[in-house]
Amino acid sequence: MRRLLGLRRMDSSTSKKLIALIVIGVILAGAAAWMATTDRPSSAERLVPDSIGAADPLQAEFARCQGLGEAGAHDPACLAAWAENRRRFLAPDRRPAAPNPAVMPMPTEGR
Repeated sequence: MRRLLGLRRMDSSTSKKLIALIVIGVILAGAAAWMATTDRPSSAERLVPDSIGAADPLQAEFARCQGLGEAGAHDPACLAAWAENRRRFLAPDRRPAAPNPAVMPMPTEGR
């Protein structure tokens, strides 16, 4: 019968590889099914923590834009927030931050 169908006998290494491939496929399918059924909050349910908004309203706006996903790239308020962030970062009168006193520069030896 095998000869008529053109089948040949598999060696043990091939059958082990096939079994391992089937097991991995079953595990991946089970993980995908589990992830599809778990309850996750939607992007509308995610709230910006009050600590972020109180410190800097721009950070709160960035968090809101992140929650919008792809639509945040076209939202006028998000675009304005990014423009304000660029203005702050690239301001010509911006001064460098004060050096961190915890980090002491390494003394250099005279050469």
